Formats: sequence, structure tokens, C-alpha cells
Amino acid sequence: MKNSIRFVVSITLVFAFLFNGLPGVKACGPFTISTIFSLQQHADFPLSEFTNGKTGIVPETFGSMSLFVFYRQLDNSPFTKDEQTQIVDSMENKIFYRSGIFDKSETDGSGQETLPDHFEKWAAARAKVTNEKRDIETEKRIANEYNSFSNCLPDAFNNAAHTLESRINKYGTGEDIKDWLTGQDFVFSNCGGAKDLPWEVGSNAPEWLRKDREYQIAAAKFYMGDFVGSRESFEKIAADENSVWKTTAKLVAARTFIRQASFIKDSEDEAAKAQAEKDKKELLQKAAEKLQNILADNSMSEFHKSAYRLLGLVKYRMIPAERQKELADLLARSLEDQNIYNDLTDYTLLLDYMASQAEAKGSELDNQDAVKAGKEYDYNYVLKLRDVPAADRTAELTDWLFTYQAADGFQHAFEKWKETGKLQWFVAAITKTDAKSPQTAEILSEVDKIQSNSAAFATVRFHQIRLLLETGKRAEAKQKLDEVIANNLKNLPLSTQNKFFAQRMALAENLEDFLKDAQRKPVIFEWDENDREEGTSVKDDEYLNAWENRTMFDEDSVAFFNEKMPLSVLRQAALSPQIPQHLKRFLVIAVWTRAYILGNQAVEREFTPLMSRYAKEFAPFVSKYANASNANNREAAALIAILRYPVIQPYVPVGFGRENSKPAEIDSNRGNWWCTVERNDQDKNRPDNYPSIFPNFLTLEQTANAGRERKQLIATGNSATFLTRRAIEFANRNPNNPQIPEILHLAVRSTRFGCTDDDTLKLSKQAFDILHKRYPNSVWTKQTPFWFGQT
Repeated sequence: MKNSIRFVVSITLVFAFLFNGLPGVKACGPFTISTIFSLQQHADFPLSEFTNGKTGIVPETFGSMSLFVFYRQLDNSPFTKDEQTQIVDSMENKIFYRSGIFDKSETDGSGQETLPDHFEKWAAARAKVTNEKRDIETEKRIANEYNSFSNCLPDAFNNAAHTLESRINKYGTGEDIKDWLTGQDFVFSNCGGAKDLPWEVGSNAPEWLRKDREYQIAAAKFYMGDFVGSRESFEKIAADENSVWKTTAKLVAARTFIRQASFIKDSEDEAAKAQAEKDKKELLQKAAEKLQNILADNSMSEFHKSAYRLLGLVKYRMIPAERQKELADLLARSLEDQNIYNDLTDYTLLLDYMASQAEAKGSELDNQDAVKAGKEYDYNYVLKLRDVPAADRTAELTDWLFTYQAADGFQHAFEKWKETGKLQWFVAAITKTDAKSPQTAEILSEVDKIQSNSAAFATVRFHQIRLLLETGKRAEAKQKLDEVIANNLKNLPLSTQNKFFAQRMALAENLEDFLKDAQRKPVIFEWDENDREEGTSVKDDEYLNAWENRTMFDEDSVAFFNEKMPLSVLRQAALSPQIPQHLKRFLVIAVWTRAYILGNQAVEREFTPLMSRYAKEFAPFVSKYANASNANNREAAALIAILRYPVIQPYVPVGFGRENSKPAEIDSNRGNWWCTVERNDQDKNRPDNYPSIFPNFLTLEQTANAGRERKQLIATGNSATFLTRRAIEFANRNPNNPQIPEILHLAVRSTRFGCTDDDTLKLSKQAFDILHKRYPNSVWTKQTPFWFGQT
């Protein structure tokens, strides 16, 4: 069995950031699910399609791993199947916040977590010896800290299972095997923080058990954090020619230096900090020497791959700048990299560190510039090449990645393209170009040279159309876009399709064209606190499961509906046969409510039966409106309907709106009724996908009407203010109306749960006073003990 069983683990950078690279705890909820129509952090799932060449539009917001894949595709350097598998693993680990490839959680389809494969193998092997079950905690808490790390990695369990199986096959399941298993249980008890060493076996024990026990004791010391003691034990085993573990022990002895260095804490005291750095360097240097010896030893060839990985980790810790360049050159080449998972993980972590240094430097410079200009500082730092030293970007891959992501990357990208003629730099240049750039014409003249089978095609064509739109060449932009949609769209990722649909919507020549391209399928559903675009399933959500395969409205189409479209055109949109019932509901509610606010009684009455048809839950209250004998009764019915159903609003919502809760429920997650926001081109609070160019099919009169109506809606205030004011006005005009107490109660409630402004508190108090003074005995008065609003 010589050298057949290994306790060697594959190394990732989990140890490199042992004390400062752990993910933060998520904030407390409540959280809501929203829709994403075009991913901005990474490619569409499955990521294997992206690594295999289904590129699509690659925005500058993509992470370094995704951009690295794009760079290689632009360089016509595809990946092997094994490389693709490793890259997808690396990308998924970052997206899903896994600390390594061993932390993947699995489910059995019911949402219940199942044991990872390595645990199952160990449990199955163990069950051949004993029926006793043992829980194993692999995460170890760092002393005096809240952080923990994966102390025992899966290969330890896989190899323990393999060893036990081999021993059983050779020696049966007698007392010696039970003794072996007890020793291994002691080893794994140290994974989570225990400090228990297996006992030494007597001299009468068989030699295989004595040798295995020596290794188990050394491993237990390692897991309990006695690195000096474990190293001495491993080195003793490595010197034992009769031990089957001698070669394994040589490698793990080198690991003890790395793990020991990881546990040396930094200090704020300068002298202590210098000493800590010196101690780390000495330990890592010793590890490097041992690993280099292993790589030079042909008898250790089966450990060369693990030694190479460990040496990469040591270089990462000791000489990060040199390692970054080394990895950049390695990853950029077209030769197969069998260790690409670790190399890419290490490389992007180094880039992340560089980016964090750039942010620290750049934020201070931005703040200084804001002070000089007398402006408010924007704390949302955007990466700039200005803040990344050129000396750190000597490797072309690194230079390109930072340039592609940087807000000020255009000039450098353009110059590198002119210097090298490389496609990567051209794509970076057109991505950063704006319509006012003097180089725009030259760049646009090159786009049509790129064939549709190029990895660059979707990205450069998207930006070509963007630039044509920005320069007012709408006819040419439409021609290019129609070519893409007719010939290429079906082969592109959904995120990319939606971006092209958004451009075509901006070029709509009439309402029907607009409505067609305004409807899009979301790429993923996402919890709103999550900026990694993990995606979540809505199949088991009783309110949202119906939306999984439906089209919806994105931010750009909703902005046109709500801010540019007059009531007359919105009415036509709601009546259009192009709109499916699930979206018609939103339009009908918006038209009816907007007509009510604007005082357009003709449209209000026209859409009353449509409210019952497309929002059946409103039928009882809407029927009261329809059957009202006079204007006062209609007003009462309308007020009660809106106040009782906080989903009612004059605006078309993005995605599924508030469909994740019952229409009559006050929803603490999504807000209730509406907030009126006045936006402009300089508004920093606009969504990232807020359109810069709108359709231009509206007539001048329609545009003017939309502007007037928009001002009127804004002037009425937010929902709580508007509804409470209308309730007070109605109560003063109709003091004897039996529905007044209910209306006033609901109005005060809206000031607690609706959007408020500076006038809300005063109006809430007025409604409260009227209710309590005029109707003291009403059940609605008793249900209204407080008033609310903005203070």
C-alpha cells in the first residue's frame, strides 16, 4: 500500500485571508424579491455557456473573473473542457460566497440540505465498523474573534474513508480496525476546536496500526493548532523509511509553516507589526524551500501538483506584486492550465486587493476635488486608472482588466488599440466611448469589420447602436439593430437580448412597437439585499410562482409610461390587445388612479368596469363606484377603494409590482400606494438602467400634456398627503355622509404606512381631530388612537 493513501488537501486561498477575508454577515431583513432583466455582475446562468463562448454583451461592471474569460475569448484563446469546469467552479464560489470548492451546498430537491459527498463517503466507511454516529464540525472559531475558517477540508474525509476501506479489506473489522477508527475520530474531533490527541498504541500492536497512529497523532496536532508539534511529528514520519506515510508527511510538514504563518496576527503597534511580518516571512520562506525540494524530487512526483499549488500560495503571501504578474502572464497564454481554478482565484483576489487600495486612494482624491469645487462628495467611488499605479499594471491582462472597469479608461484603451491593433483594446475603447469624443467616428468606422461569430460582436454592436442613438442617427441605429434581432438574437444570452430590446424600444416609431419591446422576461429573481446576483427560485412562493415565465416591464419602459406618457396615451396602452392580462392589470389600475388624481372623470368612469375585470378583488368597491347615484357617492367609493387597497397607484410598476402580497394587505416590505419622485438627468438616485434616450413617437401636444400632468401629479404630493387631503376635503363637504369615519380612519392609516412628505403630519392630525371630535362614538374612531406622518 506504499504511498497509496493521502491526507493531502487541495489548497485554496482560504488561508491567505484567514483573518481578514471572511464574508460579512448579511443585514437583518425584511428583504424582498425583485426582478433583474440584465445581469451586471456576471454572465447568465449556466455559466458554462459563457465559458464555452456564448458571450453576449459584456458590461464594464462584470467582475474580474468574467472579464478574464472575455479577454481570452477576444484573444481567440478558448478553454479546454477541464478549464471551463474549473473556471465555472471558481466563479460560482465567488458569486455564492463560498470559501472554496468544498463549500458547495447541495439539496435533495425538497429544499433540505444533504450531506456533501465527502461526508457521505466517510460515514459509509465508518458504518462498516460501528453503528455509532458522530457529528463533525469542520469550522473552527478563531480565538477571541467572531470569525471561523474551514479547518478540515474534504480531502481529509475522502482519504480517511479510502484508508479505512483499504484497511478493512486487508485486516477485517476486528479490534485493530476499531482502534484505528477511534484514533481517527479523535483526529476529526479537533476540526471544530477540541484538543484531543489519539492515544499511542502499544508495542504489541501491528506495525500498520502503529504507523497509521503516528500519522493520526500528527494530523490531530495540526488541526488543534500545534503547528510546531505537528511539524516535528510529520518530519519524524518523513524520515521513517518503513512508514507508508513518509512522502505524504513531507508535503504536510511544509503546510505546517503556511498554516502557522496564517495565524500570526497583525498589530497596530509598529514594532509588533514589523516583528509579525518578519515571523511570517521566515515561516513562508521555509515552506517555499521545502516545496521547491519536493518539486525537484522525482520520487515525489505524485505530490508535485499539490506542491505547486502550495508554492503559489506562498508566493501570493510573500511577493504579491510579482505573483500577480506571474499569474497574469500564465492565465493569458493559450496553453492549458490544469490548475486554473487556484490560479484564477489567487489572481482575482490580488486584483481585489489592488482595487481596494485604489478605492482608498481615489476616494480621498475625489473628496478633495469635491471640496475644491464646493460640491457634495459622492461616496459611491467608481474605479479610475488614475488610482491604480502603472507599475502594478505591467501585465497586459491586468492592464486591460482595470482599463475595462475604470471610469476614465477610454483614452488608455484607445491608445493601446492604436498601438497594438488588438481586438481586446478596441472593445475596451468602444465600451468607454461617448458620443462627444473626437475619436467616436473613427471607432464607429471599425465596428462593421467585426463578424457575427466573433466574441466581440454583441458588445461592439450594442455600443455602436448606443453611439448612433446618442448622436441622433436613429435611422442608422434602427437598421443595425434590426439586423442583430433578425440574424443573431436567438443565439445570445437573455441579458443581452433584453438590452437589445431596450434599444429597439427607444427606437419605437409608434405605441404598438413600444408595447411589444417593453415586455421582457427577467433573467433572474433576486433578494434585494444581494448584490452578487445569485438568483432565487419563486416556484414555491404562493404569490410569485405564476410570474416565473411571464413577461414584465423593466425600469426603462416604466419610466416612459410614468414620466413621459400622457393619460390619453397610457389609456391607449391599457386597451391594446398586445398587452397580456397580467400586465394589463397594472396599466388599468394606473390609468384609473391617475384619472382620479387628475380629475378626468370620463376616463375614470370608463375604466371602472375594467378595474373589476382585470383586478377582480376590487370588484365590491368598484361596483359601489359604478352604482353611485351622484358625484359625492362616487368620490366616497373611490377614496375607500384606494385607501383599502394599498396596491393601487397611478404609476406602472417594474416587474411584478407588489404581487408578493395580498392587495388589501399593508405591506411592510414594498411600501404602499405611491411615492411621487421628480427626476432629472442629474438625479443621483435614479436606477442604473434608467434610460438616457426615450422613444420619440409622441406628438408635441402629447409631450406637452404629459409634462403638465406630471407637474400636477407632483404637486399633489405623495400618496399619504394626497389621500388625507382629499379625505379631509370630502369630510368637510359632506359631514353627514355615513362613510366619513371609515374614510378618515383609513386616511390616518395611510399616513403611517404610505409615502409621506413635509405636509403629511399636519394633515394626519387634522383628519384625526375631525374623526375624534365629530364622530367620537364610531367604531372607526376607536380604531384610530394615533396620528402619524413625517416630523
